[in-house]
Amino acid sequence: MNMEWIAQKGTSLMAFIVGLGFIGVGLLYRQYMYFFFLIAIIAFVYGYRQFKKRDTPFEKRERELRRKTM
Repeated sequence: MNMEWIAQKGTSLMAFIVGLGFIGVGLLYRQYMYFFFLIAIIAFVYGYRQFKKRDTPFEKRERELRRKTM
């Protein structure tokens, strides 16, 4: 796999894992189940949006310039 792809998609994969964790916690604590499910849905939506995000060449060049100047 390409390391750049992994670096870009790592945030979304972590959000999916956190979402699954909140679903598990929601199943354990029935009193707060809907609260944890809501947070899980938010994590899944965030992960999906990050996974589908496409960087334009201009954004990539700007990010590289910022990285080199720091």
